[in-house]
Amino acid sequence: MHWPGNGSPPASCRSSPASSRPPPGSSPKAVNDTSAHDKPQDKEGEDEPVPWRLSTRQFRRTLAWHIAHQPFGVVAGARQYQHAELALFEGYAGTSASGFAAEVAAERAIAQLDYVEDLYHDWNDGHRTSGGAAGCVNAEFDRIRRELGDLPGIIASPARLRTMLQHLTKTLHPGVPNDCFYQPSTALCAKRAQHTGRPLPLLTMRLTCPNGRRSSVHLPRLTTARAQAQRPLDAPEGLSRLQTAALTTHIADLDHAIAELTSSGSPDA
Repeated sequence: MHWPGNGSPPASCRSSPASSRPPPGSSPKAVNDTSAHDKPQDKEGEDEPVPWRLSTRQFRRTLAWHIAHQPFGVVAGARQYQHAELALFEGYAGTSASGFAAEVAAERAIAQLDYVEDLYHDWNDGHRTSGGAAGCVNAEFDRIRRELGDLPGIIASPARLRTMLQHLTKTLHPGVPNDCFYQPSTALCAKRAQHTGRPLPLLTMRLTCPNGRRSSVHLPRLTTARAQAQRPLDAPEGLSRLQTAALTTHIADLDHAIAELTSSGSPDA
C-alpha cells in the first residue's frame, strides 16, 4: 500500500510493540503502569494525553448488572452491595440501552426452547417422569408426537417440532430438583407470598408443588441432594430435635422423588 507524504503510515495506524502491551487478565495497576510508559511521542506544543487510571470500583455497575441477570441474582447482589432493599439493587444494576439486554433475552429464549426440546426427546425415548405437572406436560408431548408422526423409523421435522414446543417455554422455569411449569392458580409459592407472576423457589415445597415436573436430568441432582441431607445425620452432634426431624422428612421426600424416576417407582403420571 502506498502512503502519501514520506511513504510511512500515520502514527494512528502504527502498532505498538507487543512488549509494551499488558498481558490478558492484567490487574488495573499493571495496565496503568503500562499506559504510563507507552505514551505517544507528541509534537511540541501539543497537550500530552493523560493515561486512564483504572480501578476495580469502575466496574461496580457492570458487575451489578451481570449479577442481577443471574438466577437469584437480585437477592445475592443486594446482600453483596449491602443494599437495604431489593429495589435499591435493581435500580443500581439498571438496564442497558445498547441493546445487549435484548440480545441476552433472545439467547435465553433460544436456550429455553433447546431445553424443552431436550425434555421432549427424553420423554419420547421412554425415560420416566414425575411431579404434579408431569401428566399435563406429557399429554402435550403425546399430542405433538401424534401430530408430527414422530414414531420409530420416521424422521420428524426438527423445525416444526420446535415451533410446536414454543408455547411451553412461556411457563417453564428450569430448576435443580425439578422444573416448574408455572401456573399461579396452583403454585404453592404463590399462596405463601405476594403474587409476582413468576415462581419463588425459596418459598415453595418444590417436591410436592403441582407445577413441578422431574425427568432423568434431575435424578443425579436428587441423589446428590439426598447425600448432602444425610451427611449431618451421620454425625448428629449439635443437631437439635427439630433439625433432625426436618432432615429426616426431607430425606423421605427425596427418596420418594428418586423412586419415582427409577425402575422401582410407579408409572408416569
